Amino acid sequence: MPDKNVWEIFSNECPGVSEAYMKLSQPISTHGGLEEKTRLLILIGIYSTTRDPVALRHFVGMALKAGIPKKQIESAALLAFNAGVTNAELAIPIIEEMT
Repeated sequence: MPDKNVWEIFSNECPGVSEAYMKLSQPISTHGGLEEKTRLLILIGIYSTTRDPVALRHFVGMALKAGIPKKQIESAALLAFNAGVTNAELAIPIIEEMT
């Protein structure tokens, strides 16, 4: 993979689509019902369940930058076990790699 991450490549190749996505996601993220820590942990649980390593790395990185402890990040990722072991097994190595 080149030096750029997949979102950078996508944004460069499809700027109108990426801008529209960002406009949509901003009000969702700032709706006000959740604290940022809670929102990030939920997203980690979601992307652990859907086995999306790109999104998972993104939100684990955001959670770490926000000061969320590794154990809380792992706990959110392990919620994917409710959907099946293979859904959660991807998350823990990614979290370990990033901490």
